[in-house]
Amino acid sequence: MTETPARRRVLLPDDEDWLALFMNMEEPLLQQLALNTRAVRDGEEDVWQLPADLDGTAAHDAWGRLFQALPAPLRHTATNTNRSVPNDARPPGQYTLYAPDGRWEHTPLYPADIDPRDVDTVAAVLAHFRRAVEGHDDTQLADFLEQLADDWAEPGRDGDPEKLVNDFARGLAVLHLDRQPDTKVLLAAVAAAGPGQEPPERIVLTQAQEDAYQRFATRLSSAVAGTSAHDYALHRFAND
Repeated sequence: MTETPARRRVLLPDDEDWLALFMNMEEPLLQQLALNTRAVRDGEEDVWQLPADLDGTAAHDAWGRLFQALPAPLRHTATNTNRSVPNDARPPGQYTLYAPDGRWEHTPLYPADIDPRDVDTVAAVLAHFRRAVEGHDDTQLADFLEQLADDWAEPGRDGDPEKLVNDFARGLAVLHLDRQPDTKVLLAAVAAAGPGQEPPERIVLTQAQEDAYQRFATRLSSAVAGTSAHDYALHRFAND
């Protein structure tokens, strides 16, 4: 009998900034990487020569499973990112999270069960990307990243492959947040919003849970903002 690998329960925010970064991990990077891997396997000649152990299709599939593991409200927010006409329908399982006063709204948090192997697969791709932008890769991966950065740059601006890779890292970082004691407190607080559950319309935190939320929000903002103090301040203010 084949054993099912243990899944890890994580706490994920219904946060537009993070979900936009998460979606941008797929397009252009993982999507184009998968296309190149398929072209190599099909024997095409006009392909990028990338590291032999960089399996674009496996990484893209791993990202797809992580996306499917997102709770429905997060998938709804993610797929509406950058849409000119968003879908305003209320997704199943959506609720509102409140501070102890019952009036101040927080960013909703959702338990999700993910396969750590999928996170590791995507993280291995990030390691390749970082070596390439740092000049430690002897394949065409750096050129591949530079081409994608140029193709996806805003009109009139040069592409920035290092930023492309850093944004990829920020999207992944939320799935790598350390499981601190506050995570356990919050997972219990929002357990009704977990997989297979029907949450109430509102969840009001106790003061102890509020303290845990503030600590978690600080780590979340650090992950989403990366090295930018300005982005951290903006994100932390929005998730106070």
